[in-house]
Amino acid sequence: MSLIGHEKIISFFDKVIANSALSQSYCFVGTESVGKKTVAKYLAAQVLKITDKQLDTHPDFYYLSRQVDEKTEKLKKDIGIAQVRQLKEKLGRRSWFGGYQVIVIDEAELLNEESGNALLKSLEEAGKQRVFFLLTTDDNELLATIRSRCQMFYFSSVDEKVIENGLVKLGYAQELAAESTKLSWGRPGRAVMAATDEGLRKNFNMEIERWQKISGAPFYKKIKAVEDLFNEKTDNLRTSEKLSDALQTWTVLWREKILEKVANPQKNEGLSLSEMAGLVDNFKKSQILLAQNINPRLVVEQILLSFN
Repeated sequence: MSLIGHEKIISFFDKVIANSALSQSYCFVGTESVGKKTVAKYLAAQVLKITDKQLDTHPDFYYLSRQVDEKTEKLKKDIGIAQVRQLKEKLGRRSWFGGYQVIVIDEAELLNEESGNALLKSLEEAGKQRVFFLLTTDDNELLATIRSRCQMFYFSSVDEKVIENGLVKLGYAQELAAESTKLSWGRPGRAVMAATDEGLRKNFNMEIERWQKISGAPFYKKIKAVEDLFNEKTDNLRTSEKLSDALQTWTVLWREKILEKVANPQKNEGLSLSEMAGLVDNFKKSQILLAQNINPRLVVEQILLSFN
């Protein structure tokens, strides 16, 4: 299993498992692709005393996440009550091998009130031989009653050198590992995706080129530079998804520029620190607007009008 970083968390659980001192419920909090699910699955395999390759087919391992809507063929907006009821039914049986039952719930913040309350009963009834790992990007979005039942662990970004070395140990060439690490934003999962997905690396470099065209250009040229984001003429949802991905990349690019500016304050070229910070803030606000189904083109035009 491609474990990269988070050594302290892994070391803590290795000791807890060795001493048979597991609690009933844990919550892993961190940004997308930072490594929460990878660590949770590693720990599940340790608890069940199997290899990671055996995990997904093991009868005492349960993985709960959003399902695909059969009508729209897109992910549902939440984890529904039917899924939790099905899980509870399975947990009502004894462990197949007389040991632990391990449950990993991805995007636990997307449990709705009904499914969350149903899960709560399982958390309260959990015995000594059952452990839950809830994964979330924002623990404040969890139902308060569920959050209060969990021991919290916060996954921070991983040092770039650790990620690069980790990729090399996984068998990736040094040059590819270095390039993928730069695109990882401190997230091991994203680094692995970048190393295996040439398209992801290409898209990131395209965004760098886009901002080279945008910076200091007149408004009509800025609009021209972002026109390819709106070529999904009949699908606003797809356009919003593309723009949301671009906004994440833009945020990282400009945060790096802020750090460069702080490190070299004598350089007066380009935007000021306050202007850069304002731009990053606009990216965050734009993500919220997209989630509210505001027209994507209007969102981008507001960003482009916010700086010279």
